[in-house]
Amino acid sequence: MQLAPMRYTKIEGTAVAVSVKSAVEAKAAVKELRHKKRELKFLRGALLRRQRAVRPKEGSKPKRAPSLWLRALTGMGRLLGSLVELVTVSREERRARDPAEIVRELHRIDETLHNIEGCILQLQGKLLTHG
Repeated sequence: MQLAPMRYTKIEGTAVAVSVKSAVEAKAAVKELRHKKRELKFLRGALLRRQRAVRPKEGSKPKRAPSLWLRALTGMGRLLGSLVELVTVSREERRARDPAEIVRELHRIDETLHNIEGCILQLQGKLLTHG
């Protein structure tokens, strides 16, 4: 998945930096940061789905055999989930991942989201004080 290019914001690792020279640029940078935040939350959701799929089922107790209707619904759900994953996740990311790698990536995305929120707050504070 290709993320949107940024004009005022620079993200290196988890560090987020914004360079603006006017109030108009600051407003555009806030919009840019909000959009980047939505993109990262989307990626985070895909990683969480992947993590749930990789994680072994807990409390596996003997159950009765599922009915034909339930098996059909489960199959449709899996088909829909795989189609969504096919559209949202690149080929390299679809290969089998280590659960520890998924946790590290989730932590990195969470830290980046926290830094983006900090930049948004700083920009909004500057906009309020400088009108």
